[in-house]
Amino acid sequence: MDPTVTVRRIEEREWLAFRALRLRSLKSDPLAFGSTLAKEAKYPDGKWQEWCRYGAISPEGATFVAVDRADALVGMVGSFTDTGRPHLWGLWVRPEHRRRSIGRQLMDAVLDWVDHAGPPRAVLLDVNPSRDGAVRLYEALGFAFSGIEQPLGHDPPAIARQMVRPTAGGR
Repeated sequence: MDPTVTVRRIEEREWLAFRALRLRSLKSDPLAFGSTLAKEAKYPDGKWQEWCRYGAISPEGATFVAVDRADALVGMVGSFTDTGRPHLWGLWVRPEHRRRSIGRQLMDAVLDWVDHAGPPRAVLLDVNPSRDGAVRLYEALGFAFSGIEQPLGHDPPAIARQMVRPTAGGR
């Protein structure tokens, strides 16, 4: 674990920093996400503010950030609930902060939140299978491919494959 970062739930007031981090992630690693820089760069301020509000206080989802000693956001991951099942989204760590277990710290935080935010339930996420590091991390946390896949959407022929982690205690 990286002792130079703190992983915590995002705060509503951090929407500008979150927007910068999210846009940087989409620019740096476009095939890791089901969205695009062109799309999200057009979002109005209110959408970013609401995204952070939801991530900060919603009982249905949460956004976690990794913060360095200078209070800069260096990583993120989120969760939302759809049809009663938590879905994880957007795991990303700034390239200059990778290989320090920050992704693992973020995943541990969001999974701990999911495991305590409601009844025991499976957790879903989608991953581009070409993202070997992400797949290895998810597998180490108890996720396995479900057999469901779909086009990534914005970059054919790239795909996103669903992974599922059984109910709490399955990791």
